[in-house]
Amino acid sequence: MLCFRLLRNGRHVATAGVSGFGVVSTILTWVRRPDDETRDNPEVDLHLGGSVGREYREHLKWCYAKDIRAGDVLTVEVREDLEPDPPRERRLDEEAGLDDVARLQLRKKALEAQLADLNEELAERGAA
Repeated sequence: MLCFRLLRNGRHVATAGVSGFGVVSTILTWVRRPDDETRDNPEVDLHLGGSVGREYREHLKWCYAKDIRAGDVLTVEVREDLEPDPPRERRLDEEAGLDDVARLQLRKKALEAQLADLNEELAERGAA
């Protein structure tokens, strides 16, 4: 099986891989927005994760680092000769195992909550 071996400054962070069908990804993100704390302190974070399962959609996380700094050397090796580390976190998608009607009801509930938040924000700004 193919694995991603992640090193930070030459030190092993994690080795990620899934047998069978799934996804493994490494994402390095830099963010600086004008309207929040990232304006003066941009965020750099690193994620090594993935997912498995067609019906149950289990999400896996091997690493999430929010303390990446200038000068860090991040290396991703694509290897076939290693076994993956156990993920540090496993989470089932909340829609796992639901039928179509239950899945639609869950989406409706989420949209209603989003609409309530928007209405509250409009009211706070004087627009009802």
